Amino acid sequence: MKIGICLSFFILGPLGCYVPPASKPMPATRPVESAMIPVKPQKREESYIISQLDHYFVRDWRYIVIHHSASASGSAADFDKYHRKKRRWENGLGYHFVIGNGNGTSDGKIEIGNRWKNQIDGAHAGVEEYNHYGIGICLVGNFNESRPTSAQMASLSTLVEYLKNRCRIPAENVIMHRHFRQTECPGRNFPYYKLLANTYF
Repeated sequence: MKIGICLSFFILGPLGCYVPPASKPMPATRPVESAMIPVKPQKREESYIISQLDHYFVRDWRYIVIHHSASASGSAADFDKYHRKKRRWENGLGYHFVIGNGNGTSDGKIEIGNRWKNQIDGAHAGVEEYNHYGIGICLVGNFNESRPTSAQMASLSTLVEYLKNRCRIPAENVIMHRHFRQTECPGRNFPYYKLLANTYF
């Protein structure tokens, strides 16, 4: 079963820095205007991926680091092949998770990388502190040119919330690659503050 995970400073060329809920019927005695109150849509449940993540022991993680692939397409397998053959990284895929955009793998699909399964350092940050203590999540796409899909953002939100709770990572430690590195990753169009506020719907 293949569930798996920008290195703007590492990767060049093709990989770059790699339904609203149904409203319940209102009682006839309730004023009509009460049905007009807007309701924020709930995130899609990702129970399957969460059940898979629960199988893994977790070590001491302190950060969640968001990246983009800076490529139009890709998958965990594509990036793993590149990192093994071109970068010569023994552990392959530098991220812990990859979230697909429909070009290379399903839109919004969360792929779990070998580094998460084995709870080992990432190779995504370019700074030892963030490789050792940071969980690397790469969204497929170039967010200098486009935006993440709604399915990607829903999956990212679910994954981030899970990791924050499971690893006891505070919200202020959910960061973008460019917060500590000279890079635009995860792209100028990445909706970082909307992710933190859960208002990207």
